[in-house]
Amino acid sequence: MNFSLITLARAAAVLPILFGMATAAAGADLPASTKKYLKDLGLSDDLMNGLDQDLAVPKEWLDGAAKEGTVKVLGEWEPKQFAVLNAPFAERYPGIKVVHSQASTMNARALAPLVAFRQKQYLTDVVTGFGGAVPDFKQVNALEDLSNLPGFGNQVEGVNDPEQKWAGIKMRYWCMAYSTTAVKASDLPKTWDDLLTNPIWRNGNLGIGNRPQLWALMLRNANGKVWIDDYLQKFFTTLKPQFRNEGMEAVLGIMAAGEVHAVLPAAADTVRNLENKGAPVSWHCPDPVPFLTTQIGILNGNPHANAARIWVNWMLGREAQLAQYVAEGSPPSHKALQVPQLTVYPEKTLGRHLVQGKEEDLPDTYATWKKYWK
Repeated sequence: MNFSLITLARAAAVLPILFGMATAAAGADLPASTKKYLKDLGLSDDLMNGLDQDLAVPKEWLDGAAKEGTVKVLGEWEPKQFAVLNAPFAERYPGIKVVHSQASTMNARALAPLVAFRQKQYLTDVVTGFGGAVPDFKQVNALEDLSNLPGFGNQVEGVNDPEQKWAGIKMRYWCMAYSTTAVKASDLPKTWDDLLTNPIWRNGNLGIGNRPQLWALMLRNANGKVWIDDYLQKFFTTLKPQFRNEGMEAVLGIMAAGEVHAVLPAAADTVRNLENKGAPVSWHCPDPVPFLTTQIGILNGNPHANAARIWVNWMLGREAQLAQYVAEGSPPSHKALQVPQLTVYPEKTLGRHLVQGKEEDLPDTYATWKKYWK
């Protein structure tokens, strides 16, 4: 073997070590952190079957990412949470440094990067949790098309953007919390129409927060504008709910103290946390089940385009969705991970008809809501 062949052979051996790229798509060899997460949750490695397909990105992306070396991400994750979330990625792609900046407000996650983009500058490569600003991002063509990501389309039906500009990386279910001391299981409504017919929910027994975007918006998407307008009219005049202006977690505390029988809307994970602390509460959802997702998108023309695609594609895959659940308890959006161990109140969410709201319907929903809110 001559010198040039020896050099090439050594380079071929070194590159996977430096960048973790040549074997990045090999899901069978799971990172140590992924194996730990599965073991801690009592889950089989078989849950990761199909990971190879999730991670099968084009070679040119891998080559480009090796040169870029970095990807910048804006997200709500706390530093400790992100360390847990990103640990498998760091093992699988050691040549890509993920620089995460915590952005706890919508201004930080959406407005700031959007203003910078309009000035042809980049505060980040990847944006997350920018739901309310989706129309603004689309208006200036700020988001890259995600349909070429191998992992796009692996999510639960209705989670991703129909225009393919963003994808959903986690689920949050919004319905009603109720007092287990005041409400019998037989009183729980099977459908949203059933909520109107049972006297137990009337005359202030149901506390509601000023958050139509967390449930009424979804029902509008499911049943149409005429239906939701009629439903809200009956909801307010028949039930006469107790109007609450506190934050939704505070309203849950009021319910637990016995001031109301139930609260709407309530997040499943928040109620579960309260229940785990010994409060006499539980969570229920009529059909269909309203949910929200956290968006993820890639800014058009960013300086780390290949690394951004690889990280976002990884986030849409089984491995990242598992890691995110371990990091913060958020139910995954990946179709293959809809299992009881990775969600809250699985008997009340899994296999149900899920519906998410449309951003363009929000103004109409608010306008209808304001007619009755006092």
